[in-house]
Amino acid sequence: MVEPNDLVCVTRYCPNCGTEIFCRSDYEKHRVFYLSEDMADPTRSCPQCEFNLVSVPFELLLEDPDLAMERRLLPFRVRTGRRLVEAVFRRQPDLFGTKAATKKAVDAIGAVLFDVLSTGEGVRWSGLGSFKIQQRKARRGRDPRSGREIQIPAKKVIRFTPAKALKEKLNS
Repeated sequence: MVEPNDLVCVTRYCPNCGTEIFCRSDYEKHRVFYLSEDMADPTRSCPQCEFNLVSVPFELLLEDPDLAMERRLLPFRVRTGRRLVEAVFRRQPDLFGTKAATKKAVDAIGAVLFDVLSTGEGVRWSGLGSFKIQQRKARRGRDPRSGREIQIPAKKVIRFTPAKALKEKLNS
């Protein structure tokens, strides 16, 4: 039986990015998080993604190292180009060598996609999906401010169709 003053050390993984975190916890669920097994340097947040570990219930800290590894590959929401570069670099650090080289590669891919799509051609990316240019017809619509009917001109739009593997991953 665990006494209230007994400390228990467990290995857990950050629920946000999967980084290995060591935790000392007592019977009352008071927790202290450490970055290394030697229990030096207590911390309140994950060193990789700065996720606040103290705010998370103990039960939600990941126990499964495989799930943690999966999350470590994409440690945060990729909303900006900088974070995309970081995610690509973390996925294949030995391939690119530096973040600067990774940024050049990501920028080159973006520039090629821009150039190809701006000429009106489509791009098929195996495993990801297809980008296609479609012509949207002119149509009638309503001005949301005044409610009066307006004519919306024809224009070209980019359509993305996900690959089968991506659709299956999203729906699993």
